[in-house]
Amino acid sequence: MAQSEPVRARMSHRGVVSLVTLVIATLGAALPLSMVAPTLAITADQFGTTAAESSWTLTIVLVVAATTTPVIGRLGDTFGPRLVLLILIPVVMVGLAIAGLAGSMGELIAGRTLQGLGGGVFPLAIALARRVVPEAQRPLAVGLLTGTFATGTGLGVVIAGILVDRVGTQALAWLPFALLAVAGVMTFGLAEAPRADRQPLHLASSLLLAGGVAILLFAVTEAPRSDAEVALTVGSLAAGAAVISVWAWRVVRRSESAGVSHLRVRALWTSHVTSLFLGAALFATFVALPVFIEVGDATAGPLTPATLAGLLLLPATAAMAAVGPLSGILRRRLGRRGPAVLGAAATVIGGIILAAGAHTLPSLLAGSVLVGAGVATGSAGLVNVLVDVTDDDTISSVSGVNIAARQIGGAFGAAGCAALLATSGDEPDPASYALAFGLIAVLAVAALLASLLIPARQAPGDTNL
Repeated sequence: MAQSEPVRARMSHRGVVSLVTLVIATLGAALPLSMVAPTLAITADQFGTTAAESSWTLTIVLVVAATTTPVIGRLGDTFGPRLVLLILIPVVMVGLAIAGLAGSMGELIAGRTLQGLGGGVFPLAIALARRVVPEAQRPLAVGLLTGTFATGTGLGVVIAGILVDRVGTQALAWLPFALLAVAGVMTFGLAEAPRADRQPLHLASSLLLAGGVAILLFAVTEAPRSDAEVALTVGSLAAGAAVISVWAWRVVRRSESAGVSHLRVRALWTSHVTSLFLGAALFATFVALPVFIEVGDATAGPLTPATLAGLLLLPATAAMAAVGPLSGILRRRLGRRGPAVLGAAATVIGGIILAAGAHTLPSLLAGSVLVGAGVATGSAGLVNVLVDVTDDDTISSVSGVNIAARQIGGAFGAAGCAALLATSGDEPDPASYALAFGLIAVLAVAALLASLLIPARQAPGDTNL
C-alpha cells in the first residue's frame, strides 16, 4: 500500500494536457487586464484625447472584471465550468477584435469592456483544475494557475511597450486573441466538472457594485480636474459610498437568507480583503513605474521609454512566474496562511524600497521584483486558503469573489496612483513621485495586516473559518 500512493497521486497525460489548456486560457485572459497601462499617453495622442480620458481604457476592464467575475463563477458552478468557458472565450475574443480594429476612443473602450469579462476565466480554470488534478497535487496546480494569472497581468505591462514600438497599439489586442483562440480549441477536450444546484446570479447586485465603483473612480480621477472640484469630488464620493452601502446591505441580506455569507466566514473575508490590497499595490506599481521612466529622470539610452518601462518590469514578471507554483510547497512548510503572509511581507519590503529609495533604476528594479514576487506568492496562497475551506460546488463563486476583490483593488490602486502623479500638473514632480511610491508601501502594509487576520488553522467543528 505504501508504494501505491504515489501512483494514484500521479497526474495522467490527459490531466497534464488539461492543465496546459487552462494555463493558456488564463494567460490569454490576464494579458488584456494590464497591457494598456504603460501606453495611456500614446493612446491619448493616437485618438486625439487626454491621458485622463484614455485611462478609462484601463479602469473599465478592471471594473467589468471585478463586477462580472462572481456572476461568471456562479454560472460555472450551475451549468459546468467547461461549458461556460467555451462560451466566454469567444466573447472575450470579440472584444479583442473590436479593440484591435478600433478607429475611435469609443470603439476602443467598447472592446475593452468586453475584454473585462475575461476575468471570469480564472475561477472557471480553478474549478476545472480540481477535477483533473489529483488531490495531492492540487496546491501545485492552483499555484501554477494563480501564478499564471499574476504573471499574465505583469507580462501585459512588460510586452506592451515592445509591441507598441514595433507594431502599434493594435498589437495589444491580437496577441491575447491568438492565445485565446488556441485555448478555445483545446477546451473542447476538457472533462466537465460536476454541476451544483442552480444558484441565483444576483445581477442587480453586480450592477450596483459596478455603479458604485465607477462613481468612486470618477471621484478619484475626473472630479478633481473639474471647475467645481470640491463639490463634485465630495458629491461623487458620497454617491459612490451610498451605492456601495446599498450593495453591501443586499449582499448581507441575501446571504443570511441563503445561510451562507462571505462576511461571516473569517477565512474568506480576510482573504478577499488581502487580495484587494495586493491588487491595489500591484496596479499602482504598474502605473507609477512606466510614468517615472517616460517623463521622469531615468535615462532610456538607446531604448524608447515605453520599451524601457516594460523591461524594467520584466524581472518582476519573471519573479511572479517563478514563485507562484511554489505556494504549495510553502503551504506545507508554513501552514495555511503562511504563503499569504510571506507574500504580503515581501510586497511591503518592495513598497518601502520604492518609496524610500533613491529612485534609480537599481532601486526601482529591486522594489518592483519584490512587489511582483510578493503579490504572486500571496495571491497563490490566498487561493489555496479558499480551496481548503470551500466545497467543490461553490469554488468557482468563491474564487470569483476573490479575484473580483483584486481587480477592484487594482482599479483603485491605478486610479489613486494616477491622481497623485497628476497633483503637480501635466508632468509629475519629485513630490508627486514620492506620494505615488508611498501609496504602494501603504497599500502593501494594509495587505500584510489583513493577511495576519486569516486563521492559521480550523478548529474541529468551527464554522467561522
